[in-house]
Amino acid sequence: MDVLKDRYPHKVVCRKNFEIEIRPLDVEEIPKEIELFQQLDKREQAKLPNDMSDPNYLYRMRRWIEDERVVTLAAWHEGSVVGVLSFYRGVSTWIRHTGEVVLVTHPKYRRYGIATVLFDEMIPLAKALGVEKIYANLMEEHKEAQKLLAEIGFIKEASLKDHIQDGYGRRHDLMIYSMDLEAAHRAMEDLMSHFHDYAG
Repeated sequence: MDVLKDRYPHKVVCRKNFEIEIRPLDVEEIPKEIELFQQLDKREQAKLPNDMSDPNYLYRMRRWIEDERVVTLAAWHEGSVVGVLSFYRGVSTWIRHTGEVVLVTHPKYRRYGIATVLFDEMIPLAKALGVEKIYANLMEEHKEAQKLLAEIGFIKEASLKDHIQDGYGRRHDLMIYSMDLEAAHRAMEDLMSHFHDYAG
């Protein structure tokens, strides 16, 4: 994908002088993403939209990356992935102008601004891919993620009762947050201008 080759990799200094390198996750690096997921506690792992313990996870993600159905931007620090933002492009005619975002950050490195940086990186990428609207699906319990999305400018559009079943078989309400891409671009410009005062 040309837009990725032209832009990455590059380094970003986050809060507390924490330096990360941003680049797309290659298919051969999917095990590094799985290592990140394994740093989450069992409750958080159960709430991920994809079950990384599924033996088919590696094959499925490899295929989606190769088909450009998903682009995952990874934040690297000292050879490890400390955050990922996966961008799933709408595939059907009705939703091809949209994209879903899924964010995971390493528990040890939260409040450093990694999530903010990844969102800022995702906006021009989504725009280059012709996307006009981005959205995120969250559980009601994802309070920190909901707070971050609200600060960026996402709006809660819908709530579907008992729509999610987690890895333990428990039901959760689904919260759908969305944002127009142009509005997202303006919001991120404002947020990044105060980046080092922000703890996202």
